[in-house]
Amino acid sequence: METWLSVVGDRLSVSSEAVTMTMEHIARSFKITLIVTHPSIDPAEISRAIGLTPVRTTRGGAPRTTPTGQPLAGEYQFSCWKYEFDVQAADELSHVLETLVDELQCNRPFFHRVVQQGGTVELFCGVFADGNWDEVLSHALMRALAALHVDVRLDVYPMDDSR
Repeated sequence: METWLSVVGDRLSVSSEAVTMTMEHIARSFKITLIVTHPSIDPAEISRAIGLTPVRTTRGGAPRTTPTGQPLAGEYQFSCWKYEFDVQAADELSHVLETLVDELQCNRPFFHRVVQQGGTVELFCGVFADGNWDEVLSHALMRALAALHVDVRLDVYPMDDSR
């Protein structure tokens, strides 16, 4: 049996009942996008290497356009490839990231090459929370992400019913 220490008033209390803090009472959802950038790679090469169909691509040196194809001034400074994972049923970001790290292991040599050539590989995590959001990303998960050369970007938004 484990014992737990807690402060009650000005005294230290010892208990054998474990208290687990969860965030289940807070509505939240996630959007996770794999983003690969590179100075000049053809986005089709990224698709072939990873085996996924992107939602948006741009190629370094190509004329800039809006997402709908309308021309913009200038050229793209680097290639960019984006794939959105279906994580609608996710309740914990760390569990989803652990699964994705496992699924992306086969891409390790490609990710390393992209980074060695001046590119980046990133999991962009949009977190939509109705109040406080708290989650632990374990050292094992961070080690696995680092071994893949995959960065994680967390972007937290207040929950909005209109989205």
